[in-house]
Parts: sequence; structure tokens; C-alpha cells
Amino acid sequence: MIEVILSYFKISVNLAVSQSDIGKFHVASSMLTEKPINNRFTSIMAPEEKTLVLGADTAVIVSEASGSGARAARRKEPGAVWTFILRAGSILAMIGLWWCLTFFFPPSLIPLPSATFSEVISIVSTGQFFSEMGATLRRVGVGFGIAMFFAIPLGIFMGTVKSLESFFEPPVILGLTMPGLVWAVMAIMFFGLNETSAYAAVAVTIMPMLAISLWQGTKSIDKDLIDMSAAFHASPWSKIVDVILPQLISHILAAIRYGLGLAWKVVVVVEMFGFSNGVGYQVVRGFNVFSMKQVLAWAITFLIVMIVIEFGIIGWLESKVTRWRPRIEAWRR
Repeated sequence: MIEVILSYFKISVNLAVSQSDIGKFHVASSMLTEKPINNRFTSIMAPEEKTLVLGADTAVIVSEASGSGARAARRKEPGAVWTFILRAGSILAMIGLWWCLTFFFPPSLIPLPSATFSEVISIVSTGQFFSEMGATLRRVGVGFGIAMFFAIPLGIFMGTVKSLESFFEPPVILGLTMPGLVWAVMAIMFFGLNETSAYAAVAVTIMPMLAISLWQGTKSIDKDLIDMSAAFHASPWSKIVDVILPQLISHILAAIRYGLGLAWKVVVVVEMFGFSNGVGYQVVRGFNVFSMKQVLAWAITFLIVMIVIEFGIIGWLESKVTRWRPRIEAWRR
């Protein structure tokens, strides 16, 4: 025991002398000259201690490499201004292609972009846009809310309980394969031409897709966190709220995007069948008078609202609710 203490004392003295000499050199050379000192430590260490030292050195090297890689990725990542320029350039390219097609087709089929945008300004300035788009947004929002209310618990239960997965899988798959047009026709025949038919058609059409997205997302969550919650005797409600739902945020946001896109299509179809207001009704009016300009104008207003919802609401919500998650840099050019 005394010999071991004396050997540690000699090593500490050698360390003090060596470090005073090493300080005279560059930082990089000092890091290299410290390795023999560490080797003298490991020569008297137990095998378990050597493993710990080597693991710590490896962790430092890996953390430094990952940190430098993340910094390099952030330097290469395009800024918000450049991203906005690329998106605006994409829209301008589509408008330019539209303008080029006007040279090959008559105005009754492909009107000029300037004439169409003038129609859009007229629709907005007269106030017609707000009343018609408001009716469509109400139908989409209510139907989508009903679908999410049933799809979230259904997807979570199917992903956590095997028997419920086997029981609900066939009707969910069958509901997903049913065309939205068929659901719209059946809803109108069952409820008549009223708001209930629009709500039902939207909800029944998009609910299977939302449930499947959340079902697969629940099956892919980290099982270790579930086991940890069980070890701490968490209640079933706490497991869902504190463990499962935070890991399903990305899947829920993806389901919202896909669900809203499909809900718009369904509600416009329902409005075309006989409603007296809404974007679909206005599109049918343009079709009845064979006015391509009016049809495109209402379609453009529809697209503008979708862009605002996607980048202004869903994008902002995603940045807020996923702020706690570590950022993963994807490899891409």
C-alpha cells in the first residue's frame, strides 16, 4: 500500500514538472505531449479504470467532431432570405410558364395572368371573398376538428394495444381506400344539402388517414421511455400526456398538413353539389358561364389562403411546439 502511495506521489511530481514545460509550447503540441503522461497513469490503473479513461477520451473526441460538424452544417445552411427568394422564384416561374401558354391557347381557355389577377383583386375588394371563403373555412375547420377528436385517441390506442390494433385495422384501411367523392355523395344523400353533410363528409374522409399516421407514429416511439414511466408508476393518463404525445408532435403536424389538404378538396366537392355559398359554389358558377378567368381567380384565392395557413400558422406552430427538441441536421446538398 505504501509503495502505491509513493508511486502516485512521484507521478504527481512528474506531472507538475511536465506541465510547466508543456505550457511553453503551442496548444496543439501540448495536447500531444500530454498523452505519454496519461499512459503512465494507465500503466498503474486497473483494467476497468483504463476502460473509463479511454471512454472519456473517445467521448471528448466525438463531441468535438460532432460540434465542428454541426457548426459546419449551420454555416452551409441557407438563410431565411435565400429560402424566401427560392420560394418566390418558384412561384414566379409558374406564372411565367402560365404566361407562355397564353401564346398557344385562346383567352377563353387560358386567360392572361394580368386579367386573372385583376379578377382576384375585384373579388377581394367587393367583399365577396371574405363571405365565401369564410363559409368554406368554417366547414373545413369543423370537419377537421371532429376528425382529429376521434383520430388522435384511435391512433394512440391502436399503436399501444395489440388487440385494438387488430380490431380497428380493417375498418381504418377500408375507410382510407374509399374515395372522398363517394363519402361526399353519401353524406349529402343521408343528411341533405345542409352544413351537417359538409361536416360529416370532411370528417369521415380524413379521419382514417389521420388515424393511420398517428397509429404508425405511436408504434415508432421510444420504448425505453415507456418502460421508464412504468418504473416510476406513472398513470395511464400521464403516460399519454407526458410520454407519448410529445413524441407524436411531428406525426400530428404531418397529419394536420395532409388532413387539411384533403379536407379542402372534399369540402369544395360538397359545395359543388348544390350549396348556395362557398368557394366550390363560386367555381361551379364560373363553370356554368364557361368563364375560365373566374374559375382560376377563385382557385388562386383558395391557394393564397392555403399558403397563409401552411407557412403562417402551421409553420409557426411547429417551430413553437418542437423548440425543445434537438435539431438534427439532415445530409443534403
